Order: sequence, then C-alpha cells, then structure tokens
Amino acid sequence: MIQRIQSLYLVAGALLLALFVALGSTWATAIAQEQAWLGTLGYVLAGVTALVALVAVFLYKNRELQRKVIHAAQWLDLALVVVVLVGLYLAFDSDDFVAPVGYYLVALQPIVAYVLLRMARQRVTADIQMVRSMDRIR
Repeated sequence: MIQRIQSLYLVAGALLLALFVALGSTWATAIAQEQAWLGTLGYVLAGVTALVALVAVFLYKNRELQRKVIHAAQWLDLALVVVVLVGLYLAFDSDDFVAPVGYYLVALQPIVAYVLLRMARQRVTADIQMVRSMDRIR
C-alpha cells in the first residue's frame, strides 16, 4: 500500500486538505459577513476531498476504481479552489480587508493538493498500462 508512490501523493494531498480545514479560520475570517457561507462550503469541500483521497489510498487492489475515486477527488478539489478564489476576490473587493499572516499560504494549499492528486492519478494510470502490457506479453 504505502510502497506505491501514488499512495504517498494521496496521503500528502489529504494532509494538505486536512491542514486547510485546521487553518481554515485564517482564510474564512477574511470573507465578508454576507458571504460567510463560502467559509462553511470551503470547510466541507476540503474535509470531503481529504476523506475521498484517504479512501483512494486503500483501493490499491482495484486500480480502475482507484483512478475513478481520485478523479472525483480532483473535481471536489477543483470546486474548493473555485470557492477559495471567489472568497479571495470578495475579500479583496471589500474596503476594510487586511490579510492575516499566512492567509496566502492557506489559500494555496488546495492548489498544491490538486497537483498531488493529479500526480497520483497519473501514477495509477501508468500502473494500469503496465499491467495491461504485462498481460499482453503472456
């Protein structure tokens, strides 16, 4: 399970998203009160995406399903990136916005997690192709 590099990518992506949830108050407090639902949506999306990425780690025996689950996690993370960018736009649009320390680092975490999920999916696809080529040789 952990010997495969894609498992490490998935765990790293899930940890980044869990860290986003833990440090989310840095990001969510900057959003205007009228759009407070964006902060809640960001928490939920990050938590669900981290959970889906962790579930994908344990699907190593069924690579096709693992690839589909990782693809779903990528879409969830992409939705989280959109929520974060909308939150950034709305925060900068307000006149009294002052970015707290670490605000931008927290906002970058979903983007880095997306890259890690993409790398994991590429490795799973490479494994699938390798198994197919080995079956063809037999």
